[in-house]
Amino acid sequence: MAVFTEVTETQANDLMQALNLGQLTALRGIEGGIENTNYFATTDQGDYVLTLFERLTHEQLPFYLLLMKHLAERGIPVPNPAANRDGDVLQSLNGKPAAVVNKLAGKSQLQPQAVHCAAVGDMLARMHLAGADYNRSQPNLRGLPWWNETAPVVLPFLDPAQTSLLRSELAYQNHIADSAAYAALPRGPVHADLFRDNVMFDGEQLTGFFDFYFAGVDTWLFDLAVCLNDWCID
Repeated sequence: MAVFTEVTETQANDLMQALNLGQLTALRGIEGGIENTNYFATTDQGDYVLTLFERLTHEQLPFYLLLMKHLAERGIPVPNPAANRDGDVLQSLNGKPAAVVNKLAGKSQLQPQAVHCAAVGDMLARMHLAGADYNRSQPNLRGLPWWNETAPVVLPFLDPAQTSLLRSELAYQNHIADSAAYAALPRGPVHADLFRDNVMFDGEQLTGFFDFYFAGVDTWLFDLAVCLNDWCID
């Protein structure tokens, strides 16, 4: 179970009350996840997800949380962070940054068909357009600079053919990044981590995108590449 920081029912209830989300009726740690502590929190008003951030800081988190709220207010089905009476969406719990969002309906589709891929593409385009006027900026932390920093760490563990492939591809990506065509690509906030387990479906109906904690500003094409490398392979 990915619960790195324990939260008591009393603590969770106090937070729900501060966010005007009702009286806590159930609290359950969420299995899975590798970076954050997550709980399902049920109140007499609805179902929510309580997250304590184990890696991201108070200074980094407003970009992600306010992006989610920006998108939610424009009709994109993403978790909408709850605000306290002062309008703050970032809270503190047990010395950790914390947030509470509404729980999305549905479940992940791990064996997608064409109809699921089409729904993801449609909603991704809507998300990009809805985020175009978001007024905060943060680089994609897993973009080209990170690739250049990480490749030398990985290379000693690769065989000669893999080493050659990685070096040639990285050189090509750096070449493309310096081109006028690349500079002209549309860009804005991207999810950057839209794998199958970060999308919810109810049958063939897409019910939401979540886990925006790798988001950043990059080319919209970056999001398409991430999706192609997960949704369009068997």
